[in-house]
Amino acid sequence: MAATVQHDRVRVTVHDDSPELPSPRRAATDETNGRGLFLVTALSDICGMTPDEPAEGTGKAVWFEFNVPPTHTKSPA
Repeated sequence: MAATVQHDRVRVTVHDDSPELPSPRRAATDETNGRGLFLVTALSDICGMTPDEPAEGTGKAVWFEFNVPPTHTKSPA
């Protein structure tokens, strides 16, 4: 996992060695998994998947980005 901050955006990338791309699904209320991609899609501004380059391996990276609102500081009175 890697996280980078550039100006007002945060990008998180998670890599694994499986070439199988995840697909969103609706988990049943009694299931204990299957919600990760749904949550990433719902909470991020943009997300995607990138297969590894052939020289890098056979896995993939799943990434998401979100905006960081500017911080406002009070000026001294």
